Amino acid sequence: MFDHYYEVFLADTQQSKEIHYSIRYHVYCEEMGFENKDDFPLEQESDEYDGHSVHFIVSHKPSGHWVGDMRLIIKNEQLLPIERLCVLNESIKNDASGLSVEISRLCLLKEIRRRSTDGLPPFGIGNYHINSQVANNERCDNRDIIWGMIYAAAKYSFNHDIAHWYYMTTRALDKVLRKGGLDMVVIGDPCQHKGVRYPFKMDALSTYHNDLIWKGDYNKGYSLFSELQHH
Repeated sequence: MFDHYYEVFLADTQQSKEIHYSIRYHVYCEEMGFENKDDFPLEQESDEYDGHSVHFIVSHKPSGHWVGDMRLIIKNEQLLPIERLCVLNESIKNDASGLSVEISRLCLLKEIRRRSTDGLPPFGIGNYHINSQVANNERCDNRDIIWGMIYAAAKYSFNHDIAHWYYMTTRALDKVLRKGGLDMVVIGDPCQHKGVRYPFKMDALSTYHNDLIWKGDYNKGYSLFSELQHH
């Protein structure tokens, strides 16, 4: 169902990164109030981690609207957010098995979070139009979009020598991801960061190769935004 309705793009151009930052502004500044909107007069929420991050954005294919995003913060000499905010029982580093990244800023616009059907286009961030038809009665749960982004991250990790994922999340999303088959290992105590967050570690490559999770959907993984501009 995800492949029918949505597509994940690697934000590999300045334009696509600005779309990513714009979605974050709408979610974290306007909808949730987690960040001060006055700090972002251009209505693009970004921070010091974006300079060493990989960015993804999700398109709703029937409407061409941008509806969600996610980033992977690549470990360098700077502490990751999870290291700054949580007391961990292990150190995070890049090693012989591969790089370490933190999954961050995984979010969906409010209209998508509340939707249960895709008969009508969502109120997303419009940018371009993709010609596609969708039946009014078919369903695509917003959790499918989260899994679509996770698979994109898994495929990117497989292609770029990333072995270790770290993630701070709520207990509610933790349960959703575990129920879907993701093997999440707690690596420290919960911390307060816009609510209670739990620190987890995951194996990126085993996630990519876990056919029980993907079950024939999410086949594309991600496309390059730069290639989209040439169509």
